[in-house]
Amino acid sequence: MDQIRTTRTDLGEMDAVELGALFASGRVSPVEAAQAALARIERFNPQVNAFAYVAPEPALEAARASEARWAKGEALSPIDGVPTTIKELTAVKGIPWRRGSKLTGEAPATDEILVMRRLRAAGAVILGTTTSPEFGWKGVTHGPAFGNTVNPWGTDRASGGSSGGAGVAAALNMGVLHEGSDGAGSIRIPSSFCGVFGIKPTFGWLATDAPTPLRDMAHRGPLTRTVADSALFLNAVTGPSPDGLYGDCPSPVPDWTEAARGGVAGLRIGYSRTFGYARVDPEVAAAVDRAAARLAAMGAVVEEADPGFASPLEALRVIWFSAMAVLVDRFAPTETDRARMDPGFVAVAEIGRRTSAADLLAAEQVRAELKVTMARFHARYDLLLSPTMPVTAIPAGIDFPEGQGMTDWTDWSPFTYPFNMTGQAALSVPCGFDSGGLPIGLQMVAARFRDDLVLRAAAAYQAAYPEAFPDAPVVRPA
Repeated sequence: MDQIRTTRTDLGEMDAVELGALFASGRVSPVEAAQAALARIERFNPQVNAFAYVAPEPALEAARASEARWAKGEALSPIDGVPTTIKELTAVKGIPWRRGSKLTGEAPATDEILVMRRLRAAGAVILGTTTSPEFGWKGVTHGPAFGNTVNPWGTDRASGGSSGGAGVAAALNMGVLHEGSDGAGSIRIPSSFCGVFGIKPTFGWLATDAPTPLRDMAHRGPLTRTVADSALFLNAVTGPSPDGLYGDCPSPVPDWTEAARGGVAGLRIGYSRTFGYARVDPEVAAAVDRAAARLAAMGAVVEEADPGFASPLEALRVIWFSAMAVLVDRFAPTETDRARMDPGFVAVAEIGRRTSAADLLAAEQVRAELKVTMARFHARYDLLLSPTMPVTAIPAGIDFPEGQGMTDWTDWSPFTYPFNMTGQAALSVPCGFDSGGLPIGLQMVAARFRDDLVLRAAAAYQAAYPEAFPDAPVVRPA
């Protein structure tokens, strides 16, 4: 594995909280921060392929406008001027919206959805778009449009997906705030594989005006180096809106920075290594055991407790594969079109195309039962703790580990997708490394709209065990 480590010594490695203080003092300008981030992209992206498109001139123009606002004491928000990246599944004006596909063309996007409008209203400086597999269909990031995005902790290893480019960019400080999306684990998988923090907020906190075949299973959220930075991101993008098409949002919306304070003392945590059915690598299980013990030592009440549901994998496949069929039929109506797509994507879409209405209703019934089960679990426990992934990063360039009887990526991500099916808050925090030096992620899950609890626990864990959030790896420049 080709990787070295570095410590935070330059402006490009500062987090959003630090940058905000520097901007306010006038010691550093948003232009300098943007230049530092762009320099890191130029230096490291050729080795990891995390970016679909980089837009230096619009970024610097936005940074100059932010610099002027800070100079006049008129910053739009604490993230005004902070270098930010957007997952390529989210349209950014002026940048081609490929969605990881060869079929979508190079025409620049002309419109933006609500999450983008809110980030711009907060003054975020958009550096460019990060890679995704084709239409975000799988849990690793390689495909026909942009090739293979690899893991900076080992460039022979996968970055995870589908927000793989965002996870790699976060790990290497190629930008500070990184927007991602999560339909079955797509924020948490790369967070675990790349050793960064990522949260899938409760569905509804981010009002959405972007309909998708996955409906309320598709969430958006941040990947960052610190919990505090993700809280700042959430402050900028959460809340109700008259433009929101679906998804209820309670009011008032918390200040997520404040919500992340308070520690874990007295929190009731149910800890499950396997959910009662998953196979987990022994090194992953040992690291998560240590993290659970640490949380207990910090004052939480931690008990071993499976959440109480059977594997919902088959229901997930019915919903996921049928949604993929909708996408393939829309964008690739002919065999010639499909020949230009990721073969695995086409294969799962073909399975989905055979789904009946009765199959979908049965799968939705499983979702409903899962929601009831988790509501009962959270009547006893504030949080559910588990591995984020049962393994560390798999070899790059494959969709799933070979020789283990698996057929697609859903076979090796048993811990993430149940909470897309329920819509709950779920995050991944780094909690250690395997013997090969690859990161291990710890998943924390809270009841719907209790994102404050997972943020509190994650922030307290980071404060107590900063070594769990290691300095970024840096791949050797070519």
